[in-house]
Amino acid sequence: MKHRSLAVVGIAAAASLVLAGCTGGGGDTTAGNSSGEISGEITFQTWSLKNEKFTPYFENVVKAFEDKYPDTKVKWIDQPGDGYEDKILQQAESGELPDVINLPPEYGYSLASAGQLEDLSSASKIIDEYVEGGVEAYQYDGLEGSYAFPWYLGTELNYWNTDLLKKGGVNEPPATFEDTLEAAQKLADAGVPMFSSVPSPKMLQIVGAVDDIFKDGKFVFNTPEAAEVVDRYAELYKDGAVTAEALQGAGTSNSNINNFNTGGVAWTTAGPNYIDKDLGVNAPNLLPNVAVTAGFGNPPLFVQGISVSKNSKNAATALAFAEFVTDTENQIDFVTLAAGFFPGTTEANDDPAAFSEEPVNELQGVANELAGKQMADARMTGAPQYTEAMETYAKQQIALAVTGDITGKEALDKAVEYAQQNLVK
Repeated sequence: MKHRSLAVVGIAAAASLVLAGCTGGGGDTTAGNSSGEISGEITFQTWSLKNEKFTPYFENVVKAFEDKYPDTKVKWIDQPGDGYEDKILQQAESGELPDVINLPPEYGYSLASAGQLEDLSSASKIIDEYVEGGVEAYQYDGLEGSYAFPWYLGTELNYWNTDLLKKGGVNEPPATFEDTLEAAQKLADAGVPMFSSVPSPKMLQIVGAVDDIFKDGKFVFNTPEAAEVVDRYAELYKDGAVTAEALQGAGTSNSNINNFNTGGVAWTTAGPNYIDKDLGVNAPNLLPNVAVTAGFGNPPLFVQGISVSKNSKNAATALAFAEFVTDTENQIDFVTLAAGFFPGTTEANDDPAAFSEEPVNELQGVANELAGKQMADARMTGAPQYTEAMETYAKQQIALAVTGDITGKEALDKAVEYAQQNLVK
């Protein structure tokens, strides 16, 4: 089962927080194995990217492709951020889905399930050049194939208040989540909270307590290991390791970061550009006491991709353009503009300095390097079938378990039951 999600300074809203070069060459055949001549007109659709920052980039990419393949014409269109899912479903239903289209994994699932997208694992010979976790993000339970090229990616790192850790007798940032739980107990004994959120199913997946959210038609995140983590949080809550804010709305990414920025907790997670874009701006006095480490276990991956319509009248051209706009050079050019994101090809991630902004703070450079290395192991969390309403309900039940009203097992069983009852078939 492959998964879903996205974050920036907590890239965590990235699928909806869509971002606020060019190459040349010769030849007349695509790198992919779609038969046919690379010629004719295609439509390329992006999501909320037509603005002063990105418009020149896309115009250059289109021109470079048309120069490379003189018998082609690419019409670039951009849809606004709001209502994008409804728009693409309308396009699909009316037979007007663009030939090449920017899709997050959950939207790709809807179209792939309806037979609207090309299986790129079969159509393209270069699929192995992309970040593995990004390719897997567009592989879906019950469907064969992979339905997008990874385009721009995000992940999260761990950030620690070393001054607070030392107050609890912890001299180095914890290396694993189990170490973090043990450190949380030490800090609690010293009157220092570690957490300002309760674990969600997606977080439980990141730390290895859950393998899959959804598999073989069923929600399966109520594992014994997950229940054990929730029960550990309940014990830590009684001892003061979990803040009261963690139970208000069951905690959010923003509240976690805000608590960390004010010195209220010893640990948070956030995107790779957190140091320069948030901490250095909003809490610069905290900078000397902050350390950054790689994400735990299964670090999260947030991804946008480029898909190809299965019904394109110029399939070879559509595939060639999808490969072109997502090749290493064009991806590096794009994420150079899109600060905090990472490119979708393996080669492009070998040198984060090639596309990252010049760090203002030394620690930002460390974060960039860690995030680049992490891309090889990062994986999507959640599942296309797992909705925000399901996540909210699950966190509410888990919050009840953390306060001791129910057990971790009861909370997760209720959450799985709710998700199964609300599964759209």
